Order: sequence, then structure tokens, then C-alpha cells
Amino acid sequence: METTTGSVLADPRWNAFTTQGFACSCGERHVGLFPIHLHHPLGWQGKDDYEADADMRMDGTFLSANFCIIDGKFFAMRVRLPLQMRGAAPAAFMFTTWASLDRVDFDAFVEAYKSGKLDPNARARARLVNRVGGFPDTFNLMGSAFQQTDGGPPVLIVHGIQAGPNNEHPMLAEQRDGIGVDRMLELFAAYGHDMRGGIPLAN
Repeated sequence: METTTGSVLADPRWNAFTTQGFACSCGERHVGLFPIHLHHPLGWQGKDDYEADADMRMDGTFLSANFCIIDGKFFAMRVRLPLQMRGAAPAAFMFTTWASLDRVDFDAFVEAYKSGKLDPNARARARLVNRVGGFPDTFNLMGSAFQQTDGGPPVLIVHGIQAGPNNEHPMLAEQRDGIGVDRMLELFAAYGHDMRGGIPLAN
């Protein structure tokens, strides 16, 4: 990997984080990146417990770790929302959030998921349906969800001109350009993992 201007590889804290780890406000010591999981889409009012994917009800209300249906009218799935660590690809700060899809696109993904025939070239128009901490309001940001052949959630890339005041939303720039260590620490802190006071001192 080549060190570029603004690359985390030029920041000694990145090496410390990925080797020694940082003490965290949660009481643990975290070594390297870990994902932040959002439990359900905004608007879900059912139970917190996940059901099995195999028990999905397309005409009712359902929540599993991967899929959400509300009243047979709203269809969402868990997606990976990556923010690349600048200059250290493929390392990325990873949220797993939720995105809504049209019924046709949702059905196509569920079929590909069940059959194990996920296609990395398959994409669907998707709408982010969470308010992601550390950002101005992200609800309803538009983008594309790309199937992943590893069987995990699709990757959501936010792009295009957004409606209303979000047309210059910072998430677009951070997905495109990546983030540094300071921003990584801010985002972890937004979810109760404040490591800014636990960085080891340089020798």
C-alpha cells in the first residue's frame, strides 16, 4: 500500500490502534476496526427479538437480522455502509444499517440470497432508513445496494443529488474520499465507544 496525502498509514495512531488497541469508555480495549450494527430500520415498532430469515412473512410484519417487512408494504434489508480508511484500502469503518427497496428489487435479492446465486454486478436503488450517529440527518439518503458474493449484506453506496437539504450531505464525500483517524474516533464515540482518552502515549 502506498502512503498518500492524508493517509492513515502516515498517522502513528493507526498503527497503534491496529496492533496494540485503544482503551475504551465501554471498559474494553479494542484492537482494530469493528462494525457498528443498527438493530432495525427507523419506524420499526415491533419486538426487538429477531426471527429466522426462513420464517419471513411477505404480507405481514417481520424482522430478522437481515430483513424487515412492515404491514406487507415496507421492505428493507440490512446493508453494509463502508467508509474507507483513507490510504489503507480495503480497511473500512463499517456500519451495518438498513435500506428500503422496491418490492420487485427486494424479491430479487431474497431469491438470490436463498439460492446462493448472489451477483456482484446486481444493484438496486435503495434508500437509507436509519439516522446514523455522527452525521447530520441521514434518513432517506438515496443510493445503490450491491449484492455481495460472500453471502453477507449488500453494500450501500450513497450517491447522486439528494432531495431537500441533504443534497450536499457529508456522507457522500466521506464514502468517496475516505476518513482519517480523528473522524474514525468521532464515529466510534457516537456509539458509546469513546477511545480518544485511551490512546497510548508514544515512546
